[in-house]
Amino acid sequence: MSGLPFSGKSTLSKEISSYLAIPRISFDEVWQEVETQNGFIPGKDSVDQWRYISQICEQKVSDLLQKGFSVVYDNLGDNSTNRDRIRALAKQFHSDATIIYLDVSSDEVIRRRKSNLTTQDRHQVSDENFNRAILSFQPPLKTDKVIIYNPNQDIKSWLDGHFN
Repeated sequence: MSGLPFSGKSTLSKEISSYLAIPRISFDEVWQEVETQNGFIPGKDSVDQWRYISQICEQKVSDLLQKGFSVVYDNLGDNSTNRDRIRALAKQFHSDATIIYLDVSSDEVIRRRKSNLTTQDRHQVSDENFNRAILSFQPPLKTDKVIIYNPNQDIKSWLDGHFN
């Protein structure tokens, strides 16, 4: 998955996982699990914390791939280096990685984040991490193996068109 925070990656990854009947690993859910278990996320700063959670997620993805499962990895996929790392991980297990890019504007994700402050439908992303993601996000390149999803599309039709 690739998209800004609050772009709908978790919602879409759940739909894909259900549609294809394959496991899903969610960065946000692993973050919450570790935070609930430990009371904190290990690391000297937010970058270290991100790396720590990424390592746990990527190990879970590796374990599933090694067992022969396809998997949906719900993470930020914020730049080509991180997306390439996931592709390399898949390749280790003779699998292919496809990037699903959620094409949502920064204005829209800012609106969704503000709404979440009231609804608390999902955990809140710190200002530091949110702002860093907005400023540093690099959409996938045209040369990447990428499927684009726009939230104005009907999810069922989109799934049927790409996975049926």
